[in-house]
Amino acid sequence: MDIENIWQQSSGSDDSLNSLIQQDNFASLQSRLPLSKLKKNLLMSMIWALIITAGYIIIFFYIHFWQIYLFLGVLVIFNSWIMFESWRLYKATPSLITTSNSLKDELIINYTSLQRWWSLQLKVCLVVYPIATAGGFIIGGVLSSGKSVEDFLYNPRMLGILGITILIFMPLSFYAAKWVFNHAYGKHLKKMKILIDELSN
Repeated sequence: MDIENIWQQSSGSDDSLNSLIQQDNFASLQSRLPLSKLKKNLLMSMIWALIITAGYIIIFFYIHFWQIYLFLGVLVIFNSWIMFESWRLYKATPSLITTSNSLKDELIINYTSLQRWWSLQLKVCLVVYPIATAGGFIIGGVLSSGKSVEDFLYNPRMLGILGITILIFMPLSFYAAKWVFNHAYGKHLKKMKILIDELSN
């Protein structure tokens, strides 16, 4: 009996489950499953999002301009949403395969969930990144010039520089985010896809 058949029959059967666990290829398969690594990286992402969000909140107490409050508020909401969605995915992702579904179905569920989580983030980033770039530009300009937001920003030259900054940093930020995702999750997702393809044959 191959590993997939034993897996499908193991739910509620101690003998079948023990037979599965004792197979050499099962031990090898468990060590190859990237679910625990994905969970670890999700946890690290949440920790970094929390640290960055705390930094945004600290800035609230040092810069007293409503425009900057608006930018920082958007970023705090965005990071809070990321942490919430990451936590939901973290809780829904098992560290190891379970017996509630077939092995292939279990891998597909987790693979699809993480891809959907990331795709949604990228779409939201298209809205948030220009706001973040503008906010960073204004904060830097206000702090370095000592002027109010209105005095610093409300002139054609500064508005032109702000537009150029957004045009430059928007794609850079977008592709940097994709690089970070691929670095943290890409190789593990590829392993999952390979396992799914192997079980589909």
